[in-house]
Amino acid sequence: MREITVPSSAVALRSDKPLTPAMVSAVWELASALDAARIPAEVDNSVWLEVPSRLLRGEDGRNDNIWLRECLTRLTGVQLSGEWRGDPWGAVLLAEWKITQGGSMVRALIPPAGVHALRSPQNFAKIEARAAHSLTGHGRQLYVLLADKKRLGRPFWTFTVDELRSLMGVADKKSYEVWGQFRRWVLDPALVAVNDYGTVEVSMSLEKRGRSVHAVTFRWQWKDPHDAAETVAENERHRNARRRQQDMDDAPPLIADEPQAEPALAWWYGLPPAERKEWADRVGRTFTAGGYTVTRRDADLARAAFSVHEESVPSRTPK
Repeated sequence: MREITVPSSAVALRSDKPLTPAMVSAVWELASALDAARIPAEVDNSVWLEVPSRLLRGEDGRNDNIWLRECLTRLTGVQLSGEWRGDPWGAVLLAEWKITQGGSMVRALIPPAGVHALRSPQNFAKIEARAAHSLTGHGRQLYVLLADKKRLGRPFWTFTVDELRSLMGVADKKSYEVWGQFRRWVLDPALVAVNDYGTVEVSMSLEKRGRSVHAVTFRWQWKDPHDAAETVAENERHRNARRRQQDMDDAPPLIADEPQAEPALAWWYGLPPAERKEWADRVGRTFTAGGYTVTRRDADLARAAFSVHEESVPSRTPK
């Protein structure tokens, strides 16, 4: 399972132009290549990096470089910005690029300011490369935030709501200043996407001050690499909108629509792990079909448990 090294400063990227998921993944791969080459943070001249094109395309990307060329073209000269320990930074991260060796390698010219932005932080998150390319939008953002905290060896982390809005890249969206909207359109779909991806189990709990939600705590349990690989393989056989293929398109979309969380999955992943275990035991982790015993997928467990839960909740319709 290949991992890439992403600086904490690049976890929540912003730019003067819209960034597609492919563009963000490319920046992270370039940052990882800088780390692998042990390039120092302070350089006098621009740095030429050589990166295999297959890494920039991602494992699920097209075999040709059509999307990659489009992605690199859009990235060239784009002013990216972010924050590191509360201090803002901005830099052009890609000045020039060339695809060489029959399309197998990419040469990327990174200006000194770009090298500094991607190499100066002392904290780096190790994230699974496939997740960086396969997950999109808020789901990928949450995955990387958790991976960034995983390196500290803790099983949970608490963010204030304002901090979480900033890290999820929606601090400038006024509609998400309302907690209900932020949870419905950002956090719940992100939580479902991360759990559905399969390499980590995450639950979310809220901390209130009075009647307002002040902070959010995420608790996680990263799966054994072998179990995670099996889950990813299973997901390959049950593709959904999160990992839709666009083989007929000539270029990646500028902005991908964020999926709404399915109520059953949002409810399921909002439960503490102990409660999920109780519900799984209650509705049954396996079923028999054609004489074989089949283990239910997590999403199927969630839907079965949610159905039983809904039946036990008294109707709120006035008589």
